[in-house]
Parts: sequence; C-alpha cells; structure tokens
Amino acid sequence: MPKKKQEQGRLLYVKAASLEDICRHACNFDFTAEPLIMYRHRSGNRLIALGEHIGDTQLAYYVESRGDGSILLYEPGNGETGESARFVGSADQTGKHYINVVHADLSAYRESAEPDKKGIVLINVEKPEDLVGAIARKSVRDESMACVYATGAGAKRIVAFNALGALADDKLTVYYSRLGSKPEGNFARYDYKDNSLCFVRSMESHAYVYAKVINLAEPFPFLKG
Repeated sequence: MPKKKQEQGRLLYVKAASLEDICRHACNFDFTAEPLIMYRHRSGNRLIALGEHIGDTQLAYYVESRGDGSILLYEPGNGETGESARFVGSADQTGKHYINVVHADLSAYRESAEPDKKGIVLINVEKPEDLVGAIARKSVRDESMACVYATGAGAKRIVAFNALGALADDKLTVYYSRLGSKPEGNFARYDYKDNSLCFVRSMESHAYVYAKVINLAEPFPFLKG
C-alpha cells in the first residue's frame, strides 16, 4: 500500500508596523530572545518572527529589511528614551537585549493567502481589559510574556490567541476585542486590583502584569471588517 504523501507546510505572511514591533515580539525581556529569520523573498529581504499555527499553516510576522546583519540590538526604552532597534556587529555589552538573526531560505514552504477557517474559532470579548487579564494570567502560569496584536481599521482592535486554556482544542482559538482608539503604547498594562487596562510605552513598575503589543500594518486575513 503506497504511503500517503506528507502535506507540505505553509506560511501566512502578516506585515508588522515596524522593525521594533518584530523585535518586541522576539524579546523575552529577561535578556533572552527568540531568533528572527532573514529571508530573501522575491519582493525583497524579509525579517520574520514566526508565530502561531493554524493547522499546517504558520503565521509569519515580517517587515521589509534593508539591514543584512546577524545580530540586532533592541532597546525597549523607558520614560525618557524611545524604543529602538538596529543591526550591530557583536553582542559585546552586558545587560542589553540582543536578538540573533538566522539567514535562511524559506522557499520550501508554500505561501498561503488565507488559512482554512475550519481550523479557527473566533471569539469576541466585550471588554478589552478582560481579554488582557486572561492572557496576563496565562502568561504568569507559563512564565512568559504574552502578545496582543493591534490590528483592524486604525488598529482599534486587539487580538490574542488561546487566551483561555480551558476552551483550547485542536483548533486555534482567536480572541478579539474592540478599542475606543488606537493603543498608544508598546505594552498593555493590566492591574489585577480593579481589572483595569492601559497602554504604556515601557514597563517601569512591577506592581502590574504586562503583555507585549505588536502593531500590524495589515489586518489578519481571517479577521477583517
């Protein structure tokens, strides 16, 4: 009996708003970071942060890159200095956030314009503070910092994946919540005491739980309108 041909994996590219957003996605904020991928795409160099899976399709967040190095220095900034990211020759300073860049050919993966919606469950969360609170609690349990994605018309919507573990199954659960205005900050700051949410440019107080805000230049193809 002939073996069933293994289905090739696919990549769904989603454009991020900036290099800093890609670096924020990769950074764990404990002086470790997930590697980024530099791919010479037919449209130009793409710097990629691999994301969530939808069946055999993996989300690939990217920005077009003019730089071509192997090390990025990411500085999240604070109340006085702004966030920045740039290629550097070496990781020679302690206490800094360095991100390795792997130069790889991803042409073996097919590109997907849109994933199979049968592999996605969409859940609307009425209050954005409830959504961020849910992923904040999950990130504390997982000892990691979760991401929310700012997307939609004018970035007036935040999106999170598998926020409530109890509802997770073999499908990707996508939670979204509408905002009154575009979030002006790189982090969502959640306060357990009164279930409140605000967006800030830096993590200066340990009295709160934070989630990374990743701004997208385009909406998710499975969540438009």
